Amino acid sequence: MKLEIGNFHVKDIVFGRETTFKEGILTVNEKEAIEALNPEGNLKEVELQIVHPGENARILPIKDIVEARMRPDGRAVFPGYTGGMERSGSGQIYALKGMAVTAVGEYAGCGDAMLDMDGEAAGLTHFSKLIHPGFTAKNVDPSEDNDATFKKNLHYRLGAHLLAEYIGRAVTGQMPEEWEVYDDAATTSSELPRTALVLQVSAAMGEGLVTRLYGQDAVQLVPPMLHANEILDGALCGDTLFFGSMKLYTYDYQNLPLIKELYAEHGKSLNFAAVFLDVNPPVADLKTRASERIAVMAEMMNIDAAIVVNTANGHSEIDFFTTIIKLEEEGIKCVGHCMESPGHGGGMQSKIMLDERVDAVISTGADHVILNLPAKERIVGHLGTIGRDPYPGAWAYDPEYGPSLHEDGSLVIDSLMIAGHDGNAGWSNKVCMSY
Repeated sequence: MKLEIGNFHVKDIVFGRETTFKEGILTVNEKEAIEALNPEGNLKEVELQIVHPGENARILPIKDIVEARMRPDGRAVFPGYTGGMERSGSGQIYALKGMAVTAVGEYAGCGDAMLDMDGEAAGLTHFSKLIHPGFTAKNVDPSEDNDATFKKNLHYRLGAHLLAEYIGRAVTGQMPEEWEVYDDAATTSSELPRTALVLQVSAAMGEGLVTRLYGQDAVQLVPPMLHANEILDGALCGDTLFFGSMKLYTYDYQNLPLIKELYAEHGKSLNFAAVFLDVNPPVADLKTRASERIAVMAEMMNIDAAIVVNTANGHSEIDFFTTIIKLEEEGIKCVGHCMESPGHGGGMQSKIMLDERVDAVISTGADHVILNLPAKERIVGHLGTIGRDPYPGAWAYDPEYGPSLHEDGSLVIDSLMIAGHDGNAGWSNKVCMSY
């Protein structure tokens, strides 16, 4: 399977009469863009926003982040979600680099996040390096904004993907500046280890909250095997369940560094053979079922080694450890890839499960760090969601730290609030200062 991604590098974004891309400048027609992202009128008070890296700005609550793309052959960028069902992973697709469409709502839930475009918190995430053309909006139906800890964000998330498609069409008929080619027919060697990526997705809770696979919720999903190209090409869309710092946004799946690095080593130090999706069901027997299925698929594919990725904390860590153990029992050498949760003082056990058979783990760092952040000149969204709504990493009042939101607009929060902070997709935004 061969996927060609043609890249257009966006230098700046402005509003104008027509949506066009010329000499690195993306011009967006506001009226058309709003109509494109809200075709059924499920959102109201929709406003487009453009936020730049280095700007004294804070964006919240973020619902999803999506790279703008288009297919020259007219197929949907996100098959089964924004258009008819087609297999992704082959052919050509165009991508607008250096930017990402961001959806921002009125109320926050546990799967929502914050992004600072400058300062200390900006250095903790890859998303601060992008220009963000996005939108703020409210749900027409107030029941969509109930007081539930977990919010489905259905119309915000769909709107972000539709807007990404609309913006992507600005490069129709143009030639990309460069190409990325992902071809599994590249030369391989029988002497190299057949290597798989085991990628944990959100599938634990109810409809509307979890990762989408070809537009369908992955609720109670039995782990499937995917081609790596499918993931880079719109088969997976982000969830609204995992905490904002941990989860993989649609943008992350479209640009997954772990897949790109495995491709870079394909035929050199390893043969990149498959991607298995791991799930995190809330029932013990289903966890065992998932890990066993991955082990069976790996055995059938003659896998020699695997990178196993943990993308959340809590009971998802049981799936992470159990899958590694099952694979190791089949003689498949594993390396774990995960963040840690040692608590604010660093004194807690960093994973809820430990096992001596899991003896090779790459840590992306701690997901609980207290941040004292100054006020920002520009707020995109609703700062009042902090302390009012059930964010992970913010509170109305804490005996040690006081309120998260101060009267002057400054914050004291946990890094769990920062979109993409934990680096679970393979982005590297931290260094180890001591061990």
